[in-house]
Formats: sequence, structure tokens, C-alpha cells
Amino acid sequence: MSNILSNIAALKSLYHLNRNEEGYATSIERISSGKRINTAGDDAAGASIVNRMTSQITGMQVAIRNAGDAISMAQTAEGAMNECSEILHRMRELAVQAANGTYSGADRVALNAEVVELKNELLRISETTKFNDVKLINGDFRDTTFEIGYDESPGHAHNLSIESVKPTDLGMWKTTTQLNKTVTATAVHATDGTITTDVDHLFQAGDLITYEQGAQPILGLVDGQTYLVDLGGAASNSFKLKEIDGAAVTYKGGTSPWGTGVGAKFHLASLAGAPSVVQIGTDTASSMVNKSEDITIHGHVGSQKIDIGTSMTAKEIAAAVFARESVTGVRATAQTNAKLTVTPNNNTDDYTVVSFKIRGMNSEAADAKLVAATIKFGTTDGLRTADLSDLRDKINGISGNTGIQAVLASDKTSIHLKSPDGYDIIIEDVDFPAKTAAAVKTTTIAGSKITHGTETFTVDAGHGYTTGDAIKLVSASNAAQADIGLDMGKTYTVVATSSTDFTLKDPSNNNADVLLSAGLAAGTDTVTFHKVEKSLNLQTLDRNQDLKGGPVTLVDKELGDDEAPNMSNSARISGEVQYESAYVFTLVPDVKTNGLFRDAPPAATLDKISEMDILTVDNSHRMLTSIDGALKRVDAERGDLGATMNRMTHTIDNLSNIVVNSSASRSRIQDADMALETAELAKSQILQQAATAMVGQANKALQTVLSLLR
Repeated sequence: MSNILSNIAALKSLYHLNRNEEGYATSIERISSGKRINTAGDDAAGASIVNRMTSQITGMQVAIRNAGDAISMAQTAEGAMNECSEILHRMRELAVQAANGTYSGADRVALNAEVVELKNELLRISETTKFNDVKLINGDFRDTTFEIGYDESPGHAHNLSIESVKPTDLGMWKTTTQLNKTVTATAVHATDGTITTDVDHLFQAGDLITYEQGAQPILGLVDGQTYLVDLGGAASNSFKLKEIDGAAVTYKGGTSPWGTGVGAKFHLASLAGAPSVVQIGTDTASSMVNKSEDITIHGHVGSQKIDIGTSMTAKEIAAAVFARESVTGVRATAQTNAKLTVTPNNNTDDYTVVSFKIRGMNSEAADAKLVAATIKFGTTDGLRTADLSDLRDKINGISGNTGIQAVLASDKTSIHLKSPDGYDIIIEDVDFPAKTAAAVKTTTIAGSKITHGTETFTVDAGHGYTTGDAIKLVSASNAAQADIGLDMGKTYTVVATSSTDFTLKDPSNNNADVLLSAGLAAGTDTVTFHKVEKSLNLQTLDRNQDLKGGPVTLVDKELGDDEAPNMSNSARISGEVQYESAYVFTLVPDVKTNGLFRDAPPAATLDKISEMDILTVDNSHRMLTSIDGALKRVDAERGDLGATMNRMTHTIDNLSNIVVNSSASRSRIQDADMALETAELAKSQILQQAATAMVGQANKALQTVLSLLR
């Protein structure tokens, strides 16, 4: 019989009943939650894994939304960019239309009115395109990060900047350089005739160079005259001179009053014996030979050093730059421009015949083309003027050989020579068939004969000048030319007010009056002028038709050095190279060398769409270039936006894949097996019922003890 205090059967049944109730509760919890792990106690390791995976999955789900937002933002910006592109295409269409010479000024005003409105709309779009109140294409949207990962690991962020498409920020970045070669002398040593320069002169034996007098002369050298380089110097910054024919020339310098040569310049002036002097800016220079130079271009794509070889033309330099556009993002074009005038002939009838050889793209001397034209002279406001119509026609008649175009000025007195491809413009063997001994006349005026007035030269004796005469200051004692305000070697036009008085006009400054700053010291100072009866005058222009320096006077090829010591019958004008890019860039020449360029390359400036119009043919061409630069910028920005959208699409696809597979893995660890848990629930129910019955049976067995007490 069982012990009344120890109902072992009941206790055991109760124990199993409790166990079954726990299993039943667990099954109920798992089935109702759908999770196998509801507390860490269910599976400590599994709970930890599930928690980490949940953090990753939720982070990636947010990253998917971020990427979707980025796509929406990029699509908004790209849609606006597309409209900007359409506007620019329409503006370009109008510019091409306005560049046609068939339209009147009123027509161009009407065309430009649409351009103005298109620029206004371009500005409006750039300032009002927003996403969630963030301006996208006005330049403010810079270095913005899109978070596309679930943690801070590298590569989980995408940075995006959108450049401004405002018309004030779109266009073509440009800068220009002109070719130049000059060496400056700092001292002259009388002992051995060696000239010492402040830098390596880079001259070669046999080079022809032209002497330009500085503040202190080199005694024995004639300002403007050409000499032969004899070298003979012990160093690369020293050399000696000979006459052009190789004869010895005596020259010296020393202390005052002889002069030290300080400030003098020597200019390379010939190629293969063909004398040629060209003025560029205030310096006399020649483009017959350009020394080698390196220039480094720093563009938005990358940097590249361009090797410029000896005697390269502007066209060849532009081609070398253009060939490396893929490396630098900078391309170049070349043009050569010059102004051609004729000095009036006051000693003959109203007609003058001139001839010369001209070369451009026919660069070989053997291919030079002869130009022979008749020039008619008339009188306008007391000045002799030339009608160059026939000369224009003759130059254009051979432009198919030379590539040189001639455009006659409205007053017919000058011609704009242009080589659109950047070939050098070369004029050789100038000839006036009716050459006379008076073609060049030298006049020396003592100090007592020039007084300081407004702009009048007063001469004691008759000066012999006629209104329209061209004269050039060729020498002066000490610095007299600076005292009276004239430039050495520059050509001026005479206006004869009387037999003893005359004034000068500056043809390089819109024929402005020349004002004297002082007189000459009586009995001490003298100035010497050359009067040129007949000559061509060639002057450098830039592509905007602005004059660069004074004109080069080209005289009859039969004139000897004694008659025209500072003049030539040949000249070569080098072109300018224009560099352009849709993005800002810099040019850095080799600082070691010889000044290939007239000036240091200026910083690139932006030709802005906002400042463009199509009111003239030239302006239309400028706008075309600026719009091309703007379209490149817009296309580049649209490319960046497209790349961003494509990346975000792939990001979403990849993250979605990771989320799916990570969720599946987490499910295998965390989620309940419903079939198993249902079976466990049924099992627990049966066992619970059985255990309950057994507890009852065990307790009933004890009732027999109670029955004995009755």
C-alpha cells in the first residue's frame, strides 16, 4: 500500500503534466508568433545571429529607399538638363541662321529677341529646378552624398555634384598666345666688340638680327638695321656681329656719353638669308624663325607637355595641342591677321603700281604668288588716301593658293589680311616700279628747331614735307625721343600746316594727333627722320581686329641699306593660337627659355552665353563657339546624372538580392516550422490530457485510505 505522505504516482504524473503544459505553451507561442526564437532563451546563439541579420536587412531596406530617392532626384535634374540642352540647340540654330550674310540688321534684331528670351528661360530653369526644396542645377548642389549601404564601410556612399547651367556660367573658356622671339641686351663691352645679354641669346651663327636702340646706344650700330650673327662669344649669353655681307663692322660701347647699350634689343630677322622684321606689340620681332619651346597644358582631363619645335607656325602649334585634346580636354585653333596699308605717293600722279610676292599655306618660297595691283590716290580732308580695291581683288584672286583672304575697309584705305588656318602671312620683294631717288629721304633736325607746343613741330627752314607723308624716327641723340614723346622706329603721318610747321598723326592709334611732351635742347639734341614716299605698311592684328604694335614699313626692293637702313622689303606676320575648353584650364610655358610667346599666356576667361548676341555676323560666330562649349558642359553633366541613375539601379538590384537571401537565412534560423509545431501542439495536448487523467487516478487510489476511516 502506498505511503499517504508520498503519493509518488501523483507527483510523477504532476511532473509530466507540468512538462507537457510547458511544451504546449511553447507550441502555442511559436504557432501564434510564427517564430521559433521568441526569447534569447529559446536559442541564445540563434538569437544573436538573427539580431545581426535583422540590423543588416533593415539597413539595406532603407538604403534601397535612399537609392530610389537618388534616382528620382537625378531624373529631376536630368529632365531639366534635357530642356536646357533643347534651349541651347535652338540658340545654336538661331546663331547659324544669323551668321548668314543675307539678313539685315532688323532681321538680326528679331532673331536676337528670341535668343534673349531663351537665355531668360535658361536662367529660370536653372534657378527653379528643385527636389524636396533643394536647388539642383544652379551650382548649389555640390558634394552631396547618397547613403546606399547599411553601415559606414567604404564604398557605401555615392557623391554627386551638379555644375551650374546658368547662362552666366556656361560658355567656352579661352585664351590666346602670339608668337614672339626677342633677346634683351644689358651691356656692351668695347674691348672686343662682344655683346652680352641678360639671358642665353639662342642665336646661331649666320642668323640675321635687327638692332633696336635702347636708352643708351651702341656706338656704330644703326637703330633698325640688320646684322649677321658671328657668335664669337665665350658664353651662350654673348655674341659678336658682322655686316649682312660678312664684312666687319666696328661698334663699341662704354661709359657716357658713348652709351652702354643697356636696354637695347636684338631681334631675329631672317630665314635663309631673307631679311624680315615684324613688329609685335612694342617690340620689333620676326616670325621667320621661332625657337623651340615647351608649354604645359593643365586641363580638366589631365596635364600634358607640348613640344614646340623650331620654326613651327601657329597652325602647327594648334595642331599639336589639338592632337592631345583627349589627354588635356583643351583644343586649339590658329589664325593670322594683319592690316595692310599703302603710304601715299605725293611726288607722282594719282595712280601707283605696286607688286610683291605673297605666301601663306604655299609656305615654300618657290611657291610664292606674285601680286601686282594699281592703287588710286585721292585727297580727303587734306590727307592723301588710297583706294586699295584692286589690291584686295588681286590678293583674293590667288587665295586658293595662299589661303589668305583680303577684306577691304569701308573707307578703302586698308585691307585686313586673314589666314583662317593660322599660316604665316609673308610678303616679299616689294616693288614700286616707278622708284625714284626721293623714295627715302633722311632729315636731321637740331634741337633749336623743335619747340614744345601742343603738337606742332616748328622748323627754322622749310621742312619739305607734304600732308600725308610718312616719316619714321630713326635716331636721336641720347634719349631725345623720349623727351619729345615719340617712339623710336615708329611711322607717323605728317600734316603740313605751313612751310615751317607740321604736326604728326599716329596711324596705329586711329590717326590720333601726336602730342609733344617737350622740346629739344638747343645745340645739343637732334632727331633724325626718314621720309618714305612709297611703301607698304604691315601691322599685326589679333582675331578681334585690334592692332598689336606699330606697323612695319616695307619699301622698294631696290633701295639699299644706305637709303633705308631700318626698313625692309619683306616681312612675316606670325599668327596667334587660341586655346579653348568647356572647362577652365591653364597654360604654363617653359620658364627656362626664350619667350616664344609675345607675352606670358593670359589666364583663360569664359565667353559667357549671357553676354553673347547674334546682332552681327562676328557675334554669331562667337556665340556658336560659346554654345558648343555650353553643350559640352551640359552633356557632361547629363552623363554624370545618367551614370548616377545607372549605379543606383544596380545598387537597388544588388541590395534587394541581399535582402531576399538574408531574409531567407534569417527565416531558417528564426521562424517556426508550423507543421512541426502543430504536431508538437497535438502531442502536447494528448500528453496533457493523459497526464491529467493519471494524476486523477493516482489521487483516487488514496481515497481507499479515507474509506477505512468511515
